[in-house]
Amino acid sequence: MLELRDIDVFYGEVQALRGVSLDVAEGRIVTLIGANGAGKSTTLRTISGLLRPKRGTIRFDGKELNGTEPHDITQAGLIHVPEGRMLLESMTVRENLLAGAFCRRDKDGIQSDLVAVEERFPILEERKSQKASTLSGGERQMLAIGRALMARPRLLMLDEPSLGLAPKLVEQMFESVSALKAEGTTILLVEQNAYGALAVADYAYVLRVGEIVVQEDAKSLLANKSFLDAYLGEA
Repeated sequence: MLELRDIDVFYGEVQALRGVSLDVAEGRIVTLIGANGAGKSTTLRTISGLLRPKRGTIRFDGKELNGTEPHDITQAGLIHVPEGRMLLESMTVRENLLAGAFCRRDKDGIQSDLVAVEERFPILEERKSQKASTLSGGERQMLAIGRALMARPRLLMLDEPSLGLAPKLVEQMFESVSALKAEGTTILLVEQNAYGALAVADYAYVLRVGEIVVQEDAKSLLANKSFLDAYLGEA
């Protein structure tokens, strides 16, 4: 569904991505893991059209995205939940959810999806009249994912969804990611929590200083002791 081929991205004179290539098959969870500053968020921002690659091609469902505006990429069904959630802080929880459906015109479908999102995350229905700025970290992450689901993603890109969450909430977040896959959502998951990401993913890419250095079946990578020793620092 998503193909990146030999992507180079620069911030001014500094090269952030170097020859990055990856594939995301329909109905799968693919994770991109790496240390802080490895270029994971840059990769997602490039796919979303927020950054322009200097070289290489990006294709979504066979159509080249190079030069496509971000709102057109969103309308194609490629939805990005950025690191830090990026909520509309002064708006209510309900208004944030409806903002996710801004490009849609099917009122009945929007209402149906709103009910489904609030059933998935009941706390969002309870907090529907509160401003987003009043939510806890876990609630904010639920709202960010719920807003993305309101756009009916064909491919959902999650950037560090476990960041800043308590351990119990991290477990619940990964359970939610698995549930979305079971319902047919294709996911590109960026995470520093390599254990959690590899446990739910089908395939994994390891990014280091802007380059893909390892790509492998996620469960095989999780069971690879030499990789865990080198990458995660485990004894």
